[in-house]
Parts: sequence; structure tokens; C-alpha cells
Amino acid sequence: IANSVIYNRADNPRLARTPSSAGNRKTWTFSAWIKRTILGSPRHQILTVSPSNGASGDFLYFDTNNTIKFTDATSSYYNLITNRTFEDTSKWYHLLIAADTTQATAANRIKMYIDGDQITSFSTETYPSQDFQFEVNNTSHPMNVFSDYGSSGGENSDGIFAEANLIDGTALTPSTFGVTDTSTGRWIPKALTGITYGTNGFRLQFESSSNFGDDTSGNENDFSVSNLVAGDQTTDSP
Repeated sequence: IANSVIYNRADNPRLARTPSSAGNRKTWTFSAWIKRTILGSPRHQILTVSPSNGASGDFLYFDTNNTIKFTDATSSYYNLITNRTFEDTSKWYHLLIAADTTQATAANRIKMYIDGDQITSFSTETYPSQDFQFEVNNTSHPMNVFSDYGSSGGENSDGIFAEANLIDGTALTPSTFGVTDTSTGRWIPKALTGITYGTNGFRLQFESSSNFGDDTSGNENDFSVSNLVAGDQTTDSP
């Protein structure tokens, strides 16, 4: 990974895209490398899929107590809150969400991984019903990466982000995106090959400082960019 992008919440940075055609709302994967810079309140959104009123949608974020929460707008359909907190501002975390609500076993319908290891300890653990449809890949719900759904950006993330991927139609495992460095024991990125991104899949590598929203997956599912400038590109990398 050569480049990453710096989000300064005060600037209200935003990468947003509304799918032009529906994708698979039951099965998908989201992967990103994240380096936190500010902890605590307010929430730091990682992936927000919601209309501007926030009345429905999917919300993945660092909560005010530095846990990770993945839930719907009312927390009535699914709600996962980690016991583990994420407070190290010196390291890169690799976060992966693999969703597949076609699975008969509830706990297999959403899998959350950090640095290659599956999170299995949750303070709240409610899974969606079988064949539940997320708002991810819904043409009526804009997708915001590392930012809030509202125009004010009150819950935008403040941090550094690299190699954000959405795979539409496949629930992948961390081994697609990373590997354990045998000399250090650290989870590090690997070259991405053989991925079928699907209709709304994307890959944001932040290679172009003049176009942070450039999708390099081959799908050309580019994101609109707001309040990010060339100086927000950095070589800080996992």
C-alpha cells in the first residue's frame, strides 16, 4: 500500500456514492485499513449507508467508548458491539466485515475481523434474520466511507485510511487482504488478486491526490469527493 488519506473532521471530509443499480444486499464484504488519531466522543463513522435523515440504513463506527458497533438505524434488526476497545493511535487496524444472511446459523450472518482474527466477544450480540437485506447496495441509500450521512459531518471519522474495498456478492475472509508477517507477528497487507468485485464493488487506493474517490477495481464505481485536498494524501501505510 503506497498511499493513504487523512481525514480531519473539522474539514467535513466526505467520500460518497449512491449505487445506480441494485447489488446483492444479503452477501458482501467490506475491508479497510484504519489508523485512529482522535479517540472518544463523538462517534467515528467508518461505513454509513443511509439517506440524509438517518431514519434507515447500516452504520459501522467506533463508538464514544472506543468499541466498534455495527447496527441498523434502530438497532432492532441487528446489533453487534465489541467488548474490545480500539485505543492505539500508533498502529494500523485492519477491519473486515463479512455479511451473508443466507446462512442458517445466525452467528455466521455477520462476521467481524480485526487484524485477521475474528471478533467473537460482544457486549451486545444480535444477528439479522435469515435472508435479511441490508441497505448496502441499495439504490436509495448513499454510501459514505469514513463519514457521516448528514451534511454537517458531526460523526465523521478523524484518522488515516488506506485500501478500502467493498465486494458485492461474496463474503470473504481476511486472508484475501492480509497475512501475518512471520518475522514480527504483525498482520500486514498483501497484494490483492483474483477478487470478483460484483456490481457495486469498489477499491479505493487513494493513489491520486486529485481524485481520492477513484475506484481502481475496474468497475469505475467512483465516489464523489468533498473537502479533501492534495495535502490529505500521505505515505503513512500499514
